Amino acid sequence: MAYCHVCGEHVADNAPNCPRCGAPLNQGNSANGSSAQQNVNDFVNKLNNTADYSNQMDPSDVNDNKAMAVLAYLGLLVFIPIFAAPQSKFARYHSSQGLTLFIFEAVYWVLMTILSKTIGLIPVFGTIIVSLCGLIGIVWLVLMICGIVNAVNGKAKDLPVIGGIRFLK
Repeated sequence: MAYCHVCGEHVADNAPNCPRCGAPLNQGNSANGSSAQQNVNDFVNKLNNTADYSNQMDPSDVNDNKAMAVLAYLGLLVFIPIFAAPQSKFARYHSSQGLTLFIFEAVYWVLMTILSKTIGLIPVFGTIIVSLCGLIGIVWLVLMICGIVNAVNGKAKDLPVIGGIRFLK
């Protein structure tokens, strides 16, 4: 199963170009990367190949509310676009994505606090486990960046992994 390295579209294994975007497809190892790099690119494209609702948004609404959409991914600031731009479909969409991210982050940090206060007390082993679990926090940063990039680019695209979960309509 092959994917386009530009747009993430599923393509036939022997296709020379992507049917969606027309990008040339790498056959085996290429001058710009190995098959391992292509596997990483395929994984990232597949992960980021989420539902896109951009065509349902009004272009003037998108331009007017990009800043509100960006605020939706900055922790507690998610409540600013929820209350300040409730009429904007674009800001509301990103507020829904940002609220989902915020709730997941909050639950994660509560669990990490409990974990560090219990297992973290075990010498060496506890410290290692808590440190490894703490690295998972990087996931929230990556998802935040994905959301901000989508908002700045005027796209209404679900976040990878958690984007299908909605707390706002």
